[in-house]
Amino acid sequence: MHILQSLTFNEKLSLCLLAIFFPIYIIADIAIGPESVLTGEDFAFSFFWEIGWLIAAFCALFVSIGVIILKPDPHPSAFRMTAGRVLPLIALASGLYLGSLASSALADYRMRAFAEDHGSELTGHEPRAVVYRAGIPDGGVAIVRSTERNPETLEQGAMIDLTGERIKSCKRLNESDWACHFD
Repeated sequence: MHILQSLTFNEKLSLCLLAIFFPIYIIADIAIGPESVLTGEDFAFSFFWEIGWLIAAFCALFVSIGVIILKPDPHPSAFRMTAGRVLPLIALASGLYLGSLASSALADYRMRAFAEDHGSELTGHEPRAVVYRAGIPDGGVAIVRSTERNPETLEQGAMIDLTGERIKSCKRLNESDWACHFD
């Protein structure tokens, strides 16, 4: 408790921003985020989840910028007083970056697990595909098994056979599976 009392307002704000946008975001993403056990693939919830975190990030950005502009409380250490003005912005950027990395790794893990669960549907003559998430009204993400080449380079007809639509971009999940966005 003594440690918290010795911190300035800006240092406490920085710790809060870092905590909200890194560990708390990841825990919330695992527990109640899109594709979690509790929410499944509810599109409306996923949409509001992303919008809510976007609004929180913009609010935190405005507060961090306001801290830079406003004069801080006097402090015996001139360095801590000066550094404390930009510290919330640095903490916010760090939290968003680390949260984004962790969220991306979690999404990749979920897609690889989905591919393993649907391994029987992906076996056979390649390329093969299983829709991971269908968009509304169209588009989505498909897991494509193609060990020899990137599914983005397939002919238009092969793309339509796999996903029903044109594949726009793909990200390699492992040596044989790709996460492909289609429209």
